Amino acid sequence: MRHYSDAYRAVQKARIDFGCYWYVTATDTAELDRQINACVKVIGDEKPSYPVFCDMEEQRQIDNLTSKERTDMALEFCDRLNKAGLPSGVYANPAWLESYYQKERIVGKRDIWLAHWTESPDYPSRYDYGQKMWQWGIDSIAGKDVDGDICFVDYPTITAKWYKENCGDKPEKPVNLFKKGDSVRVKRGARFTNGVEPYSYVYDTVYTVQQVSASGKETLIGIGSVPTGWLYTENLYKAESDEITQKFAVGDKVKVNYGAKTYNGGSLALFVYTNVYEVMQAGSGDREDYIVIGQGGQVTAAVRAEDLKKA
Repeated sequence: MRHYSDAYRAVQKARIDFGCYWYVTATDTAELDRQINACVKVIGDEKPSYPVFCDMEEQRQIDNLTSKERTDMALEFCDRLNKAGLPSGVYANPAWLESYYQKERIVGKRDIWLAHWTESPDYPSRYDYGQKMWQWGIDSIAGKDVDGDICFVDYPTITAKWYKENCGDKPEKPVNLFKKGDSVRVKRGARFTNGVEPYSYVYDTVYTVQQVSASGKETLIGIGSVPTGWLYTENLYKAESDEITQKFAVGDKVKVNYGAKTYNGGSLALFVYTNVYEVMQAGSGDREDYIVIGQGGQVTAAVRAEDLKKA
C-alpha cells in the first residue's frame, strides 16, 4: 500500500496526528475478511490518534446486498479493528445512513464521520447523527485540492484513553525519555526521522537535547543552540559523564567534536573536525577546560575540553 506508506511517513515527519478510512468493496464475508486483514496488516503496530473508519460506497454493494447485510459488514469491520487494537468508526453520507444501512444500529453506537458536502465549513450540515467528524467539501492547501473536514472532538485524547483501556495486554515499548539539556549520543546506523542518513561523525559526537516531542518518541538534538536534526528517541543514548568532561594531558591524541568552536567562540575550519591533533597545553590558570591543540608543533586552536574526544 504505497500511498498509505507515503502519507504515513509524511505525517510522521511533520508530527501531525492522523487517522484513516479504509475503502471496503466486499460483497461477501470471505472478501470482507481479506480486506479487514489487509487493513490491519498495513497499519501494523502503529496507533493512529484518530480512528480507522469503514467506508462503503460501491454500487454493487447497493445492488447485491440488503441493508442488514451492509450494516453487518460495517459493524464486523469495526469490531475486528477493535479486537486488533485499533479504534474504529463508520464513514458515510446521508444517503447510506438513511437508505442503505440500518441507521438505528450505527447512530449513537459507533463513531460517525459524516460526508455531507455543503461546499463551505460556514454552512453546517442539516443532518445530525451525532457525528464526530464532518466532511464539508473540497479545500485547498498550497494549491492542491484536499478533502475539507472538521472534527468536533479531541480525538488524540480520546484514542489515547481508548488504547490504555483496550490494549492493556499489549503495552507499548517504553520510550527512553530525555529532557532538554541532556547530553546524548546517536546509535550507530540510526537515521534522522526524515530518513536521511547522518554523516559518520554524527555517531562520534556528543549532542545536547534541544526539544522532545509530545509523545516522547522523537528528540531534536544539536550543538549549543544550533539544531542538528530530529531522531527517534530509541536511537539515542545518554552520554556518560566521563565522556562529557574528559581530562586531557599534554601529548594526548584528540579529535574535535563536529560543530565545536574555539575557546572564545570563534569558528573552526571544516577540516579541523576530521583531523587528529595533539594536546599542546592543558589548562590555563583556573581554566581547567582550556585546551590548546595542534600538529607538528604548530598551534591549531584553543578549544574547550568538552569539545574534544580522545583519538
